[in-house]
Amino acid sequence: MPHLLSVWPSVARRIRDAGTAMLLFDFDGTLAPIVDRPELAVLSPETRQHLASLAMRENLITGIISGRSIADVSARVDLPGLIYAGNHGFEIAGRGISFSHPQAQQVRETLAGVCEELGKAVSAIPGTIVEDKGLTLSVHYRLVSESDQATVRRRFSDVLIPHTTSGQLRTTAGKMVLEVRPNLDWGKGNAIAELRRMFPDAALTMFFGDDVTDEDGFATVQESNGVAVFVGTARQPTVALHRVDSPVEVSQVLGLLEQIWESPL
Repeated sequence: MPHLLSVWPSVARRIRDAGTAMLLFDFDGTLAPIVDRPELAVLSPETRQHLASLAMRENLITGIISGRSIADVSARVDLPGLIYAGNHGFEIAGRGISFSHPQAQQVRETLAGVCEELGKAVSAIPGTIVEDKGLTLSVHYRLVSESDQATVRRRFSDVLIPHTTSGQLRTTAGKMVLEVRPNLDWGKGNAIAELRRMFPDAALTMFFGDDVTDEDGFATVQESNGVAVFVGTARQPTVALHRVDSPVEVSQVLGLLEQIWESPL
């Protein structure tokens, strides 16, 4: 899996030759570093400046696809011209789009009840954070002591078993986070496919992500002959065919993207 910066001239040429391109990014661990508490995640000034510049280009469709709620990620980034997809793509807004998966809306009340159950189940475990995101929910345990982490996972499973057995909800795991979603065949890959349908002029799609919830997005992008970029070390398994090491290098790539149309390749 080549490092993106080592093959950048050829990738940059593909982007420029596409005419119109779609640039999509996960937020946590991709644009912003992973932090102990989700509310502390911020963009660096350099990344914000690069994103703002790219969002203004007519030949680019630039967006963020996050596990956060759309209200959270859009407020946290707060840049005009971007597309924001929240809750792993169950909701999408920006550039004239207003999309919310109708079947996901039907289990909102169930999710709220599960969130309350989980809050009670893990309330006595220091460091556990239960995050209600409307159409999904997350249990963060990065701050939980190593000796208590198995207990968090067990109590999470105990609460969710009736709901996953009924087929109404499903669970996934990420970097020190457990997630609950509607049991629908929908994820970041589906959201990317939907955006490609909405913007058919985009001849090339790039997607950057760092976690297992980004893998279906990588697959969708590469099936369309796009460029999928994993953010992390080469030791981690991924279907993405390119990588960078960190959000700092993602910011470097954003700067290089700005330069594509300003100098000969």
